[in-house]
Amino acid sequence: MEGLSSPEAVVPRQVPGIPRTGVPGTSSGEKIVPETTSGGTMELRALSGADQEPAFHAAVDAIAAVVPKPRYQHVPVFLDDLPDTSARVDLMRLAVLVALERAGGTVHPVPVTNQSGYLPDHGWLLSREESPPALTFLNDETMPRERTATVVGGQDGAVRVTVGEARFAFDPPAEQECRRLLDAGARGAALSFPVFPAAGPFLLARGNAPDEIVLWRLGLPTAWFRLPGPVLAGTYVSQSHLDALITLVEVDGELLVHVTGEGDTSLVKLRTPIDFGVAGQDLSPLYLHAVEFWDVGVYFRRDGEWWNLRWSPGHVLLGPSSSKLHQPDSFPFHTKLDGAGIGLRGTGSGYGWDRGPAWEVTGTDWEDTLIPVPPGEEVLHLTKAGGGPVLLTREGSVVRARTRDTAHTVVEFDGPVLLHHGLPWVAVQRSPHLVEIIDVATGAVLHRLDTA
Repeated sequence: MEGLSSPEAVVPRQVPGIPRTGVPGTSSGEKIVPETTSGGTMELRALSGADQEPAFHAAVDAIAAVVPKPRYQHVPVFLDDLPDTSARVDLMRLAVLVALERAGGTVHPVPVTNQSGYLPDHGWLLSREESPPALTFLNDETMPRERTATVVGGQDGAVRVTVGEARFAFDPPAEQECRRLLDAGARGAALSFPVFPAAGPFLLARGNAPDEIVLWRLGLPTAWFRLPGPVLAGTYVSQSHLDALITLVEVDGELLVHVTGEGDTSLVKLRTPIDFGVAGQDLSPLYLHAVEFWDVGVYFRRDGEWWNLRWSPGHVLLGPSSSKLHQPDSFPFHTKLDGAGIGLRGTGSGYGWDRGPAWEVTGTDWEDTLIPVPPGEEVLHLTKAGGGPVLLTREGSVVRARTRDTAHTVVEFDGPVLLHHGLPWVAVQRSPHLVEIIDVATGAVLHRLDTA
């Protein structure tokens, strides 16, 4: 790997292919379940839950040598959200993410879909297209070339990576083997109660036992965790000061908030004795409420009802929630609440009201709009796709996306359909080991959580 000292250098370098051998400890269906402690000292890294072969780390070394050190230790990385992607390309994209993590501390994957806000002065764009999408941020800023990387498969079988001005060519193994390497961390986990618990690009599900959680994160290997006790609710936070799996668990007759990962949060002071068991419950999303140091709490669902565990000076209180609507906000420590439950709260600042033959929807990102909904269709959700509002409706097994002028089928599925509160995604569980994440705009499968 000599000669990779300058991020300005063009480096036509062939790195050896990743050996077609198994990940140690995952043969014959053996599971990897990282142990965690009650103090939550285990770090959540890009490779948490999945080891890789030496040749993969050699590729990371080569890429990391040309990555400039970012200004801050938490690096947002914008990733494209494309269907029918190659596992060989995805594996080398992971190598770029690990290299960025090595240079900056932690990576925070952000889908380019529906991106908004200001250009982070230390973020990266990582695209699987030869010509990266032209992202425009507030103030009309665009991603600079020196913080743009591409990972593209060629007809000759090589995967070509650009990082700024540097160039690499890698030769990963066959598609099936790359998929096996990417999915090795959670192989053997029988998934149950999958949930989108927040506005971020990730999904949680139960594993084989009540104290196991499976975490899928956009662009990163799926991780499988064992917690100190049965898990009632969970979420994942990846922000500038915190990168952690946060769960509500039962330990020795107490219900408590457990943090696995890096960072400090006052939520860990929430714990109280309980007279009910957690094992056998479904997995609830955990909505966080920590606006002020004196106003800390969480919301979760138990036996079909919403509850609140909160801290009051000198006391921890547990009781039914007084709100009828509970939904994650774009900021992970804020929860959208509605005591009356009137109308529909959508993605971001969207709202919807039933006006008879049509629904009136409003939001800061679009003009007030009427979307017709035929009789017999249940309105499930309000989201944003293609720059405008979209109502998700259901009639029998058919879930449709409706706009003011169009309608199309997103998915046909008899079971529960998961709704994402930050992205135009839905998800369905096809088998005990497979969850598919589907694009609302096209009905295409964007991602698969596959643990078979």
